[in-house]
Order: sequence, then structure tokens, then C-alpha cells
Amino acid sequence: MFKNAKLSIFLAIKTILRGDKGSFILTILIMLVVFLNLLFIDSIFTGISVTMDNGKINYQYGEVIFEPQDGDKYIKNTNDIINEIKDFYYIKAVTSHLRTGATLINDKNNDGRDVVRFSGGVIGINPEKESKAIDVSSKIVSGRYLRKGDYGKAIIGADVAGGYGSSVFPDDLEGVRPGDTITVKYDNDISRDYEIVGVYKTKNFDTDSKLIVTQNDLKSILGTTNESSEIIVRLTDRSLSPVAVVDFEKLNLGAYDISDWNNKLEFGRTINKSFDMIGSILRVIGSFVAGLVIFIIIFVDIVNRRKQIGILKAIGIPEGAIMYSYVIRGMFYTVLGMALGYLLMRFGVINFFKVHPIDFPMGDMVPSIKKSALKMSIILFIIAGLIGSFLPAIKEVRKKILDLMR
Repeated sequence: MFKNAKLSIFLAIKTILRGDKGSFILTILIMLVVFLNLLFIDSIFTGISVTMDNGKINYQYGEVIFEPQDGDKYIKNTNDIINEIKDFYYIKAVTSHLRTGATLINDKNNDGRDVVRFSGGVIGINPEKESKAIDVSSKIVSGRYLRKGDYGKAIIGADVAGGYGSSVFPDDLEGVRPGDTITVKYDNDISRDYEIVGVYKTKNFDTDSKLIVTQNDLKSILGTTNESSEIIVRLTDRSLSPVAVVDFEKLNLGAYDISDWNNKLEFGRTINKSFDMIGSILRVIGSFVAGLVIFIIIFVDIVNRRKQIGILKAIGIPEGAIMYSYVIRGMFYTVLGMALGYLLMRFGVINFFKVHPIDFPMGDMVPSIKKSALKMSIILFIIAGLIGSFLPAIKEVRKKILDLMR
């Protein structure tokens, strides 16, 4: 059997070296393009999922979030909790938010006639701590970020402001700009005017649909002191979030809900499953195409070499050695095409999109190769290559010598 294997490899090498170079290059290019196309589509789906997750983590939830339990309105001992957890080795930043509902009112001409309203939310932040955890400050598209002493001033999301080409809502405030003043009517019936000092655009619509003021400003409206609506925890490594949740629960800081980013992104997980299903279907189709290409290449080559195969059999070359030489040849085309396709994707296409990301509504998307999808694609391609090269080989090589010589 070992002798036949060596003979099969020898025959495969000689056939490849003596074959038409143009056909060889074309075959490799076809396999490369098929595999590259499959990787690219998969990487787009993965990139969209990663972009959505990053948007939620970086601009809304962080890696771990403390929230009041159902029935409670606030986390009552905010500063104590922050002091207890801030020195864990994996903590990068901690901040707290106050949240409340409100109606935002824009009297565009200050005449009481062209008035537009937006029912949304207001977030109270500590600007100094906030920028280390939720980096809205780098997403200011007009004006400036909030400062510690700002009172009666606010920054507003692009989806609320309107006119920044990003609104996902049918109604907005129709073009609020830095320097404009809007009225905020809070759910407790207190109204206050705010000067808009900046407009931000994170492309996370939950964040971009809010008005942000300083926490001290909002505390004066809500009558709170050491309370918060949520505590956002940022970690040095996202994978440590389950460890952080367990550590925080052991501290017995109070009756609060402590969740990591995976728990908060259930909607995103549903989308990911849909993408995975579509990707699996496309992998099967792509593998079928690859197998069909190999089948046609091997079949055409065998038909053109029937007499040569008949001569090889006549001089005593085993059928198995001849047959497996074609299988080896088909696998060579398959593996080389996959390798070149992966290298082009990894070091060409992805690097290009890192410099020129795709502008999606949920963020700037860079294609990303998912290891499990790559592994499955390789397995399916190898199976397709084996089947595509084995079927025509076994059909033709087993014919009688006289039939092959005709």
C-alpha cells in the first residue's frame, strides 16, 4: 500500500508538472475566488455582529453593568459600590449614570408656532469619569463635550437632533445645533431650558437617542444624592466579564442585578444565529461549486488521457495508484486554492477595510474571520475536493484497457 501511495504521488506530480500551465493557473484561480467569496460573505456577517456588540459595549453597557432590581428605581449606595470594585486587577474604568424620561421641545423660531417634540430620555453623567468608560467624547460631530462645571448645558444625540443623516426615528427635533436652546419637560413635571453645546454620533441608536447633561444638574431635578440608575464597569479584557460578575456578587454589595455584556445583548445573539444559519447555507453552496469545479477539471483531464491510462494499466500500474493520483491532484488544487484565498482575505481584503471600513448604520464595519466558520469552510471544501476528484477517477480508471485505448 505504501508503494502504491508513493507511486500515486509520483504520478500526480508528473501530471501537474507536465500539464498545461494555463489550465493549472485557471483552476487555482477559480478555487481561490470560490473560497475567497465564501470567506468574504462570512466575514461580513461576523463583522456586522462584532460592530453591533462593540457599539453596545463601548457606548451603552460596558462589559459589566449594575442595575436596580425590579421594583427599585435607583442604586442607593453608588459611591460605596464604586469604591469596593474599582481596585480589582481587571478594572479599566467605572462610571455611574442617572437616567430619566423626558420630552424634548424645540421651538425653532422662538415664536411658539414651529414647535417640535421628541419623547426620549436624559442621562446624567460625570464628564471626567465618563470619558474613560463610555467614550462619547470622541464622537462629537459638532460643538464640544460636556465639562465638569456645566449647568444648564447639554449634548444631544444625532438621532434626536436631526439633520445629521443618521436618524432612525420618523420624528426628531428637526435640526438642533450647538448654541440652540431646547426645553426639557421631565417626567416629574419639572421643565428646564438647556443650551446645546455639542452633538454626538456613536451610531448606537440607544445612545444617540438621548440628551446628556451633567449628573449634578440632573440630581437637582430628581432630588437625588448618592443614587444612580446604573453603574458601568469597563474591563481590560472582555473575556473576564463572567469572572467579574462572580467576584462582584461575592462582595454582597446589595440587592442589585449584575449582568455582563453577553446577557445584555440577547437581541444581538438572535441576529448572530440568523447570520450563522445563512453562512452555513452559503458554505454548503460554495463547497458544492468547488467540488463541481474539481469534478469537471479531473473528468476532462481523464477523458483526454484515456489512452495514457490504458497504457499505464497495460504495463502493470495498479488501478488504485492511477486513481489516487487524480485524487491527490484534485486535493492539491483544493488546498492551494484555499490557502491562497485565505491569505488574500486575511492580509489583503481585511487590511484594506481596516483602512477603509464599511459605513453601516450601526457603526464602521470591518470584515472579521470567525474561527469556527473558517474551520467549517475548510472541512467542507476538503470533502468537496475529495468527492469531486474521486468520482470521475473511479468511474474512468476502472474501465477495461481495450475500452480506454479506443
